Amino acid sequence: MPSQDFSSKSETKESKVLPALTNNILPQQNPPQPTAKFTNSELTVSAAQDIIYKFFIHHINDSASELVLQQFKKIFIQLITPVNPKITQAIQTIIEFDSQREFNNLFKRCCYILLNNWIIHRKYELARDLIKIISERAISQPHPDNCLKILRVWLTNFVNSKDYEDLKLSVSKYDDDYHPVEIHWTSHYQPYLLVAQYLDAKNTPEERQTARIMSQQLKDKYKFDLAMYTSRSQSAAFKSEKHNNPTLLGDEALRLIKIILINRGSLNYRSLANVFINQSQKITYSQFKEYLIKYLFYYDTKFENNDIYQEQITNILGSFHPNNDQKILNNSLHLRTCNYLIKSLTVENTGKPTPLFVMCVNKLNPLTLAILILKIILISPYSQTYLELCFARLIQYYQDQSAADCQWLIDFLEVCQIALTIYGENVQYNLVNMSEKYQEEQLFIDLNNCRVFSQHKQIKKDKD
Repeated sequence: MPSQDFSSKSETKESKVLPALTNNILPQQNPPQPTAKFTNSELTVSAAQDIIYKFFIHHINDSASELVLQQFKKIFIQLITPVNPKITQAIQTIIEFDSQREFNNLFKRCCYILLNNWIIHRKYELARDLIKIISERAISQPHPDNCLKILRVWLTNFVNSKDYEDLKLSVSKYDDDYHPVEIHWTSHYQPYLLVAQYLDAKNTPEERQTARIMSQQLKDKYKFDLAMYTSRSQSAAFKSEKHNNPTLLGDEALRLIKIILINRGSLNYRSLANVFINQSQKITYSQFKEYLIKYLFYYDTKFENNDIYQEQITNILGSFHPNNDQKILNNSLHLRTCNYLIKSLTVENTGKPTPLFVMCVNKLNPLTLAILILKIILISPYSQTYLELCFARLIQYYQDQSAADCQWLIDFLEVCQIALTIYGENVQYNLVNMSEKYQEEQLFIDLNNCRVFSQHKQIKKDKD
């Protein structure tokens, strides 16, 4: 799919820019865990697992991290259990039960208990050491102990599983200076993929918390890097330096930011969103859907020849909850409608792209669809998590294709990421025309004469 021109005719004439696991984004649910007792042990399997979980949770808080890592190695790799007889009995119970699934559940959760703590405290070296210990297990050495033989077979199977790939990928993003390590084009969008992981109720609490923390850290770093890039790339003091551009758009990223930030009078995207929100108070649901169409397509020259897309979205909204049309709009209907619209513009529940998404990316400039999505998020901030989940599904659907074949999707995701970031909550971007000939009512703005300024802004907390 060819690259498309970001710019509308009224803005500039110079610049042109521009995995599939399964269709299901979430893993299949494991069958219920059995609780069996053994003749030589009074412990159930679940009780044995709980003893080991609590052991690591206790020591991760009260012991040196390096010591906890050694304890992990002794228990799971060497089968040298601590002096505490309960730990010895618990690990023997898990092995005697002879269930690879139960071991995987235990092993994966213990890994995430440690990773969660180390990532919070930015001890990335220990996280990498954990992966190294698992990968360097001594599986080839014969051993007379049958339990250790079983343990090594299970570790080998775990290393060959998707659980291990997820574990390894979550750690491989960090080098010594906490810089993302590029592995595949999808790795650039790990914050979205991690959203799917922490929203999955079938994952362990530790796995979900680790994914949530890592996703937020990567988002925060992207925001910081983008702000620094826009500042330094325009500064004469840093002109000779190579700037860290967190996007995949190269030098076009700065120009794209300027295009998105062009304000026509007072009606920038955030102002339009505020006007819409104020006008949506105490109206019927039918009126809300009517106003929503006008809001999405009004006062934006980027929507050239948009009749067919406006008609499609009008039909989508018209068929959504028609039985509520005469009811007064409430927060629940507002959120559900915005989420449904996001889903319609991106991906089906099966993980397959929607016909409307395919049509938009084929016919529209990536910026056009990105702005449409931005407008939805600005009137429904709580929909952003759902949007990121939809992005994750799209990425997973196409992840087996090469970056070259997915360049159209990469362009779209990059534009969306920039648009959502510069209109985010805690950083404010402003575009200032530096030309001496600047006139407030001029129809053409030379982006080369404009500077982007970013600043941190305080977030007003909602009152309880």
